[in-house]
Amino acid sequence: MKKLVPDPPVLCVGPGLSHQEAIAKAAEHLNRAIRDAAGLPDPPDEKHQEMLSYALLNMRITKALLALATSASPVSVPI
Repeated sequence: MKKLVPDPPVLCVGPGLSHQEAIAKAAEHLNRAIRDAAGLPDPPDEKHQEMLSYALLNMRITKALLALATSASPVSVPI
């Protein structure tokens, strides 16, 4: 049976992730979010709500990774 309520998003970034790696991962998540959002009808109906939720999650992950990439030292960033 499919889980109806997703687990809250968690992003653990260790001190070994370089700024270049964080930027590359951020770009990957952002491209995925843009692709997911582009496929939604306007306005999204119920069956597309899950796609929208995943797109928003990828955008939040991207924002957190970019905050890490632009910081001078390792930080914890809530998503």
